[in-house]
Order: sequence, then structure tokens, then C-alpha cells
Amino acid sequence: MNPKRSNPLNAGRRVLLRAAATLAAAASLFAAAPAFAQAPVKIRIGYIPVGVYAYFWRAQEAGYFKQAGFEVELVPLAGGGQIIPALESGDLQFGISDISSALNARNGGVKVKFVTVNFYQTKENPVHAVVSNDPSVKTPKDLEGKTVVTNLKFNTDWTVMRAWLRQNGVDLNKVTFQELGFPDMLAALGANTVAAAGVIEPFYTIAEGRGYKVLGRYFADVRSPIAVSGVMATEAYLAKNGPLVQRFVGALDKAVADLSKDPAAARALIAKNTKTPPDLIPKIRLGVWDSKADPAQIQFWIDRANGEKLLTEKITVQDVLWTAPR
Repeated sequence: MNPKRSNPLNAGRRVLLRAAATLAAAASLFAAAPAFAQAPVKIRIGYIPVGVYAYFWRAQEAGYFKQAGFEVELVPLAGGGQIIPALESGDLQFGISDISSALNARNGGVKVKFVTVNFYQTKENPVHAVVSNDPSVKTPKDLEGKTVVTNLKFNTDWTVMRAWLRQNGVDLNKVTFQELGFPDMLAALGANTVAAAGVIEPFYTIAEGRGYKVLGRYFADVRSPIAVSGVMATEAYLAKNGPLVQRFVGALDKAVADLSKDPAAARALIAKNTKTPPDLIPKIRLGVWDSKADPAQIQFWIDRANGEKLLTEKITVQDVLWTAPR
């Protein structure tokens, strides 16, 4: 009996069906993969390598930046004086800033906006304090006729220090304000060359360990919670890269959520990436990480800056807070 011959038309259909299935599978793979996965976007972020900005380290180590399609270089810098010009020049795509510095930049014609405001202080978790080693200073009122130092004038610390002193009935005309870097403040207090200093962690905890008097937690005493800092970019960059910026903020938000839920992870990152003495790591206050930007917090700083006559231009919340395109 002769074997049945296969129908050449049916065989052709089978080949075509297999080919179509293969193409469909390949297409589904390409469709499932994000377009940016094949070519990571290189970005440079200017930041200060301190615990406040531990979310950058977390986003790197957890792979959140990579998952979002970025190849990130974290660039350690001294502060806004270096970061803002680098944003303007395009040498950086993103950079950290406290809110007052961003307002000052806008006032000076530098069009920057926060893409996220994500670090706060509260009465329960402050990171700034006013400390004194002067035995004659028992209350804030005793600072009249004396010298108080903040890390800079006309910035966030200076603005809040003045608000805190006013809140405590101090005549600001009777106080001498000086600038001094945070690392040098404790030595000045120890030598009694200044009456009080506005310190930040870990110097807050070190001052307590030395027995210095804590007169107040000036940021959180003035407002709790109080927004302190975030990440910004130029308006020009934001206008051209809206979807990319959304991915970047999404990666940061994941890291912020991790640190908020797991303070131990934050302390481990600080131990690994800073020179904080190991014995202080379990003791230092961390502040509060929260990625929900509240316009009222920005308005608070605008009002304070106007009250100190630091702004010559009208600045609104919308001028400094980026809104993701819909």
C-alpha cells in the first residue's frame, strides 16, 4: 500500500503559521521590554554626602536607578554654590538643595524647580538644634547681647534661627550673627568664642555627649513637620525630558519609601558612605523621609524669605515645584 502523500498546501500553511508564531513571540518580548532598557540614560547628580541624602545610595544599591533606565554618577559637592552653576551649565542634570537656596537661585534669575521635596524634620525626629556651652545662657532670651552662629547667612538655617529667636521673644537687633561651618561649631562652643550654634547631626548628638545645653530644636520648634530639602533641575531640562524625569522621581520615591520604613537600613548606608564615628551611628537622629510634596511647605519658606526681605522678585509655589506632565 502506498504511503499517503502530505498535501503540499497544508505543509506550506504549517510553515507560515510557525513563522507567524515566532514573529509574534519576538514582538511580544520587545513590547514587554521598556524602550530605555537597551540604552541607559547617563545622568549626573550633585549632592552632599551626608545622611540626609542616603536615598541616593539606596537607589543605587537596590538597582532602582538601573531598573528605571539610568546610569547614575553621584557627584559629591560642597553645596548649592557649586550645584546650581553646574545645573545651569548642564554638567549636572539633577542636584540637591534646601528650599531657601532654591528660592534665592530663582530670585537671582536661575530657573530651577524641585522635582521632589523629600526630607523633613518633626518635633519627634529633629536633626537640627541650638546648643550652648555658655553657663550664663539658660534660655533663648539670654542670647541677647551675644554671638550666635549658623553655617551661612541668608540661607535655610539662618532664616529659621531668626524665626526661632523671634518666637522666643529675642530682640534680633541685640544678637550678633556669624557664619561658621558645621564641623567647626563645637570647637568654637568649647572655646566659648560664641554663645550658641545651630548644629546638625551628627554634631547635635556629639554636643549632647559633651554636656552642652540644648536650647531648642529650632527647625521643628518653628514648624512641625517642616520641609527642608529635595532634588531640583533646571526648567529647560524639565521641559525637554518630562517622561525621563518621571522615571527618575519614581526611582527616588522607592528609595525614600525604603528608608522611611527601615531606619536600620538608613543607618547602615550612613555607616558605609560617611565618616560618622561608628559609636554615633545608632544614636543620631535621622529626620523624616517622605516623597509627598506639600505646596503649603514651599509657601512657608516663600513667606519667611519675604519676611526677611531676601526676595526682590515675586516667586510662587508653582515657580519652584515641578508638576509631572499628564
